[in-house]
Amino acid sequence: MRTVSHVLVGSIVALLFAMAPGCAYPRKTASLSTVPPAEAANVSAPGSLTRLRFVSAEIPPEARGARPWDEDGSVADPFIRVYRGDELIFESEPLSNQLRPTFDVVTENLLLPRTEDLKIELWDDDPGVPQPIGIWNGRGLPATALPGADSRLNLEGGAQLLFRLEPADVLRGTGIEEYEVRGDSFLVLSMIELSPAGRAGVRVGDRVTKIDGKTIDELGSDAAAGALSMASSRRSSLTVVHSDGREETVELDGGYTWRSR
Repeated sequence: MRTVSHVLVGSIVALLFAMAPGCAYPRKTASLSTVPPAEAANVSAPGSLTRLRFVSAEIPPEARGARPWDEDGSVADPFIRVYRGDELIFESEPLSNQLRPTFDVVTENLLLPRTEDLKIELWDDDPGVPQPIGIWNGRGLPATALPGADSRLNLEGGAQLLFRLEPADVLRGTGIEEYEVRGDSFLVLSMIELSPAGRAGVRVGDRVTKIDGKTIDELGSDAAAGALSMASSRRSSLTVVHSDGREETVELDGGYTWRSR
């Protein structure tokens, strides 16, 4: 029994050692840098990409059915939700007891094509169950939404919501956010579609095997990591093995990168 126990314990220890984080492939991130404001002001984002700045709202003094907003007689605790189709892509923090709230909150970059349904909703953060204050539905943003100007939404339920369009945040970088160092290749774990690598056809699950014709082994993992971060600004070529086994050499365009929801 003692021998069997020792064998069992040894097997468990070996298994735990194999599962330890230190045995996993190292993970790295390719650098991204912000674009200076003066340069960013002259950059045109893809047509349906923007940020929304919610400015303020006007809320009826009572909830639907002439009921008070809260049981204690206090008024609404408003917050905003934005849906693209059925997907919730933004939600703000609630404000306490306000009928004319000033939000001044800005979303991250949002893809809002005019071909997709969009819902902008104002909610009351009731202590029990949140309830809708008012809803706006449309196909993409309303035609009145223009950069640099406030636009008013008349919500179902009688409330109004003021917002404006803001330029999308823009970055510089290859667009490969995280990858595993797999010895002779970098396995792409996450990336930004609107980026030089994304536009070149690199996808999650691909393996980068060469940068400008040199293998990862030739460069060494540290130098190769630096070369990958600089690949966009250098307009480098990447040799990638796609998840279906195809090998392809692609050229990066040196353009901008946009995160988006």
